[in-house]
Amino acid sequence: MSAAATRVFHKKLYKLAAIQEAMEAYADFATLSLERGDEAWTVAFEGADEEFGAETLASEFANYVLAETIQRVRQGAQGSE
Repeated sequence: MSAAATRVFHKKLYKLAAIQEAMEAYADFATLSLERGDEAWTVAFEGADEEFGAETLASEFANYVLAETIQRVRQGAQGSE
């Protein structure tokens, strides 16, 4: 098992739904937990698949969250036009 890693997602930049979707998508690769703060959400990665490692997995997860957030923002913008 790989050492733990965390990623912080500021609420002004990221969508919670994107984080939750990513947590479902990455559930097979590590035990993920979500901490809700006043200004940000923090995702912790425990027991990451050794093939990837916690830091690599956390970085790929962050990329997924970013892409999902962008997609959701664009869909919202298109829906309001």
